[in-house]
Amino acid sequence: MNPNQPEENVVSDLYDNYHETQKEILAIEIRKTRNKLLALAAVAFISDFLALLVANTVQPATLLAIAVIPLVLAGLSFLSLKEPLTAIIIAAVIILAAWIYAAVITGGMAAISGWLVKAIIVYLLIAGFQSAREAHRIRKELKG
Repeated sequence: MNPNQPEENVVSDLYDNYHETQKEILAIEIRKTRNKLLALAAVAFISDFLALLVANTVQPATLLAIAVIPLVLAGLSFLSLKEPLTAIIIAAVIILAAWIYAAVITGGMAAISGWLVKAIIVYLLIAGFQSAREAHRIRKELKG
């Protein structure tokens, strides 16, 4: 410690450094959440596109239909810049609703098919949720 520097400046400097570090971590966690949502969009589109290729039903109408959820997920990635926890929760609800809808339409076959893609999506949702929760915690700490 510098004997010429008052102790209050040291405490203030430590607090400022902590505050700046928390802001940097917040930005990183928000980026992680956004990237997970974009990865979810890519995985959803690629897996559906491959399913269309296998079924030999690639047409503009079917491409448009499979692009809806990835576009919504990409849109949620922009929301995640302001509200990461809300964005990832909405994404999870949309994906769960799509899976339930597909299972009902196919008589349960969609529930057991594509388990590897579903595992990747669940991983991305969990990782995104962890980042979003951490970002929410830090933002709350910085405000309060």
